[in-house]
Amino acid sequence: MNDNNAYTIADKINAIKDGLNVNFLERKNAVDMIVLSVISGKHSILIGGPGLAKTAVLKALACRIKGLKFFDFQMTPATKIEELLSCGGTGDSRSRNKNKIGIDNCDIALIDEFFKGHHSTLNSLLSIMNERIFYNGNSEPVKIPLISLFASSNERTDKSSDSNLLPLYDRFLFRMEILPVRSEENFKKLLGLKDGDIEKCEISKYGEEVFLQREDINILNKTAENIEISDEILNKMYLIREELKNKQVIVSDRRWRETVKILKTAAVLNKRSNVAAEDLKMLEPSLWTYYSDIRAVKNVVGRVLK
Repeated sequence: MNDNNAYTIADKINAIKDGLNVNFLERKNAVDMIVLSVISGKHSILIGGPGLAKTAVLKALACRIKGLKFFDFQMTPATKIEELLSCGGTGDSRSRNKNKIGIDNCDIALIDEFFKGHHSTLNSLLSIMNERIFYNGNSEPVKIPLISLFASSNERTDKSSDSNLLPLYDRFLFRMEILPVRSEENFKKLLGLKDGDIEKCEISKYGEEVFLQREDINILNKTAENIEISDEILNKMYLIREELKNKQVIVSDRRWRETVKILKTAAVLNKRSNVAAEDLKMLEPSLWTYYSDIRAVKNVVGRVLK
């Protein structure tokens, strides 16, 4: 794989991210996380109150990737899994409505108010998220093209949360809390934005529109496979794990293995052939489970990186 091709794509992605950050104020970390999720094919959940641009930033990025099918759905306690499928839950591809996009034929899915769904509906998503297949009744498993599933929720997880949902929650490699704009300067900028500024996809800072192709994602993934992780980086990851254990923040072996792809993808996007210590900062959204863990994770990662 020609690294120059990957680095050219990385330049385009950085241009898109810079453009999004013009109007999505104080959402840089969220933009970085969403990009990493899509490129690496992982799932993410954004947690925060309504009106914080959780869904808008994802939609703005999705419209910069040509050829992707985007599925947007708001969950309710009455939602049945069939409502999320283009084929109405028959499991037969012949019954799919070619004009209807569902979670079974989309590339990127966004499910708002995710945890308001009924347990049976949410649990039906496990195979979709894990294996990119879905089962329905006695039908054969159906493969789906899903790259990433994004969820948004107003509800924070804590140790009193429903334990039945933890296996599903664990499938979100990235978890990020979205907060209101904090700084005085950005708050004033926010109030000065015109209607539609936040949602629009223009990358006006660069004077031209920048788009990705589906094949660009494949190229970046192939390049990431060849990225090296040095013993120094592995030692830092071990230190992070041990310090988190001392603070009763337990991260599973499977989750640690999944973070390797995140680090390699981050290195490619920074046009490097190996993982650098600064890439470890991108692990923060992947290492906490409960809201009370966030501060401990930030402190430990920051201390190890000093």
